[in-house]
Amino acid sequence: MSTKISRHLERLRAWLAAGLGHPRVSAVTAREITAWRDHLAAARWRRKDGSAAATHRHARPPRDRAVVHTMLGTGLRRAEIAGPDLAQLEPRDPAQLRRVKEAKLSGVRGKGRTSRSVFLGLDARTALADYLEHGRGLDVSDESAALFLAASSIAARRPDGQLSPRSINTIVAIHDLQVTGADRQLGRLRPHDLRHTFAYLLSQASGHNRAELERRLGHANEPAPAWRNR
Repeated sequence: MSTKISRHLERLRAWLAAGLGHPRVSAVTAREITAWRDHLAAARWRRKDGSAAATHRHARPPRDRAVVHTMLGTGLRRAEIAGPDLAQLEPRDPAQLRRVKEAKLSGVRGKGRTSRSVFLGLDARTALADYLEHGRGLDVSDESAALFLAASSIAARRPDGQLSPRSINTIVAIHDLQVTGADRQLGRLRPHDLRHTFAYLLSQASGHNRAELERRLGHANEPAPAWRNR
């Protein structure tokens, strides 16, 4: 076994021990391997001194903050946040987004061919306004209709520039590496953690109204498991 592979396995064992309480590589699940890959992707964004690598040529902090805060404020799944076009955002003008008290993403496509509109809170509206004003224009092409665009510097990005659902994993994982101030950091997260947080807060605010939870989470017309099992 090469020295490089040995070092990589030792890093993996140390990461498993810190997160799971054991270093047994043979006992890990597919989900934990995915989390390890996300951890490695996030680590590439960090300088030797531990600060965020803001000069990375694929870095898009305004977009990533908008993705995270929109997911946290709406409970959208990975595919649901990657899918909408800019035309589905109402309003689309950054100044209006910061001013209005009601904004939404309409016609969001969910599981089971469902479609719903989701309303955006202050954090999501502000982050989206910042992205539209300072970030999206960097990656727009004639074919770009999607709200959230992959960096144009990525050679393998889709012709229309739309983010892939898989890329949302890395965006959520690196969020804290791109912001300053402990009050703005969310901790190490997976995309579904944001959905769970939204569901918990909505449950508290709605008095555990199951119908409201299913409607807002996009389960109302699905033959899928109940929201509490997601």
